[in-house]
Amino acid sequence: MRPNVHASEWRRAPPWPLSNQNAVFALTFLVWVTVHAGRKSYSIVKPVLVDMAWFGTNTSTKASYPDTSFFLFYALGCGFGKVNDAMDPRLVITSALLGAALLLVCLALADFGNVHDLGIFCLLWGLQACVQALAWPGCIAVLGEWFHSKRRAAVMGLWCVANNVGNLLGASVGEVAVAVAGDERWGAVLVANAILMLVVPAVVFLHLEPFPPPPTVLDLSPTSDPCQGASREKGQKEGARTRRDWQAGRAEGREGDREAPPDKDRRDTHCAVKASDSSSPVVDDSLFSEEGSRTLLHPLLDSDDEASPSPVLTPRPSVLPPVGLARALCTPGVLEVGLSYACLKGGAYAFVFWLPTMLASGGWGLNAKQANAWAMLFDLGSILGSVAVGALAARVRRPIAVYFVSILGSTLPTYLLGRLPHEQQTSRVLALLLLLVGFFSAAPQYLLVTSVAQDLGQSPDLKGSRRAIATMTGVIDGVGSLGAACVQVLVGHLAHCTSEADAGVEGAARTHLTSCDLKEVYYFLTAIAFLGALMLSRLLLREVRSGAWRA
Repeated sequence: MRPNVHASEWRRAPPWPLSNQNAVFALTFLVWVTVHAGRKSYSIVKPVLVDMAWFGTNTSTKASYPDTSFFLFYALGCGFGKVNDAMDPRLVITSALLGAALLLVCLALADFGNVHDLGIFCLLWGLQACVQALAWPGCIAVLGEWFHSKRRAAVMGLWCVANNVGNLLGASVGEVAVAVAGDERWGAVLVANAILMLVVPAVVFLHLEPFPPPPTVLDLSPTSDPCQGASREKGQKEGARTRRDWQAGRAEGREGDREAPPDKDRRDTHCAVKASDSSSPVVDDSLFSEEGSRTLLHPLLDSDDEASPSPVLTPRPSVLPPVGLARALCTPGVLEVGLSYACLKGGAYAFVFWLPTMLASGGWGLNAKQANAWAMLFDLGSILGSVAVGALAARVRRPIAVYFVSILGSTLPTYLLGRLPHEQQTSRVLALLLLLVGFFSAAPQYLLVTSVAQDLGQSPDLKGSRRAIATMTGVIDGVGSLGAACVQVLVGHLAHCTSEADAGVEGAARTHLTSCDLKEVYYFLTAIAFLGALMLSRLLLREVRSGAWRA
């Protein structure tokens, strides 16, 4: 559905539009790959930052401050995500990427200019998160317009691989930047990822088409039955026919006269819809006002979906009011999904932001570079899990149960990371546990805020309002980001990291993070995963009672 004004009144088409599903999928995928590449920057430079004197003592707690700042500002940005429902998402996404890239550059300049202050770092890192948060609801809204709900879980499961591809890309670019500029110049990592974010907006601006081709407009009058007499002509033999017989044949859906009046064409099309088989929707008489209303005939976007329906008549979007944040939050299912997402996002980003530091100082005998390479296994598992769980959820058609089982599956390997003594965690065991945690934990988190948010944005409970995919995505992601901010603070307190000053280095100008006791961190992440599954229990019971399962 379009926003509440006609497309020609509020947006211009991109200069060279790519109006097909594959192009839209690829462009939005590229957007989120670059966003996550920039987001990965902090986890790469964190082991270097915590060794610097300006971080001070109690480094594990202070290292969580930028994470908390990121999610608090990100939640604020998600509150403005509904702008994608009121404006052209292409322009919003382009502006968000440009703003985020420029703020990354400003953060890097602080390093090059020796402006080392934790407060400034947290502020710039948070503002960068606030700006990039505007792009996420826009991408989800665009995908929701182009892809049918029956395929949505599978499509979004594949699309959410962009998160981990971006993490891998950001880590790889960061490694190259560190090799070129040196370990001390952490700003080079930010600049390298910012360059990627400056290139992609140009591609998006030139090619992204946010909506499918415009639907056909029908003008239906209630003063008389336009289909009267259409069925009288059925069964007549082919051959010579009079002008009247030929016009009646047009009402049956056959080829018609190109010179017929527009009103006649619209009535004939309406008759074809009304006279179709039992799978076709019935046109509600309430669609017709006393003055005659305009409705939209939408072409199918996914012709390969099973039981594809006939064209559907829907009210013209110009009469539909927007959805407010309060109404979106009160929509049934939104609060449960948002709270579950808060737990899952907090746990997932604890691994994204902290895993290299955990591996470098957790007793595995890895340096910062080796820890960053091992952390990529988590992203690899996330890629495999997103594709597999998304495909299974689309197949079963009741995805909450799939997400519930997947969340519970992530608890055992997370618990074992903290339970098994490090001497028993060989390289193979550690690799397997990291793969399993990524496989089971990533997919539910991503799909709750994409596929489920899209379904809620088109919920029947929002009847009387235009579709609000971007608004719903922003609400769920905002709630999740607030929860994730709290999780990052607790992870920093539970890590119990110790540090000591390096003697003889410019008067102890550097500190060194010696070790972290991470058992409580892993136990905490296990507990919030259980809590995230518990938040979905009511929706799970509703699915089970519905009995609409298929293998």
